[in-house]
Amino acid sequence: MIIELIEFLLRGVLLGSIYGMLAFPVSLLYATTDSVDLGVGAYAVVAAAVAMRLGGPAGIALGLLAAVAASLVVGTLSARIRGHRGRHADPLVVVLATFGVAVILESLVLTAFGKDPMVRQAFDESWQWLGIRISPQGAINVAVALALLAALYAWLYRSAWGRDMRACAASGLAAVLAGIPVGRIALMTYVMGGLLAGIAGVLILYTTGVSYSAGLHLTISGFGAAALFGLQSPLRGFAGGLVIGMVQALSAGYLASGWASAMPLMFTLLVLASGRANVAGVAGGRA
Repeated sequence: MIIELIEFLLRGVLLGSIYGMLAFPVSLLYATTDSVDLGVGAYAVVAAAVAMRLGGPAGIALGLLAAVAASLVVGTLSARIRGHRGRHADPLVVVLATFGVAVILESLVLTAFGKDPMVRQAFDESWQWLGIRISPQGAINVAVALALLAALYAWLYRSAWGRDMRACAASGLAAVLAGIPVGRIALMTYVMGGLLAGIAGVLILYTTGVSYSAGLHLTISGFGAAALFGLQSPLRGFAGGLVIGMVQALSAGYLASGWASAMPLMFTLLVLASGRANVAGVAGGRA
């Protein structure tokens, strides 16, 4: 019984690391621009579809490039909307625009790659340790997630661009007055989000697989992970992803299939409704 519980928890950590990676772009954009990109899941699906069709390292590289290109389109569109509306721009309009692009991307993937599920298995066997099965691909996912976490931390706190991003998070008006190119920072944040989501999409392709319609589910998972411990912190979003992954794994192991699929979202809603985990960051340190 204990071994089984530990195995489920480990599976949850391996799965949650991907959700944590999807939380990075959600939190990063919100902390910088006070907006949310609902196309995060679609970027992941685009990257997975291209990697599936072409295969090999070249396919992965082109898949990531496709995700970055899609996020660049969304970032440019968002900048145009903000530019036309000026200081009176409603953030909801930008969010709805990203959702529209996500739907378009889903249709493009369906048209170009079909409706069949996309999955690749790099490993045929699992590791055995004290009776616990561990997927090598899951271990790779965690390693990649931790590497991205370290790189993101270094970017935010050890680089000039990261300093400017945190300045935008603290006060957009003050950042403009200080001569920081807020528009360029916002566009770069969209592109970074596309790259991070694309990496997550490729890892999902090699883990559980993905379908053309999975974009909204992935976006909700990333948003839930980001919001669990405070939407303004990309680094805490990774911890939220681990928690949601463990809840999903435990639900799949001990509950009926119908409840198991809904339990992570229900858990997130209950935590946010209680007000215990949705902690906002302090000004100037939200990233």
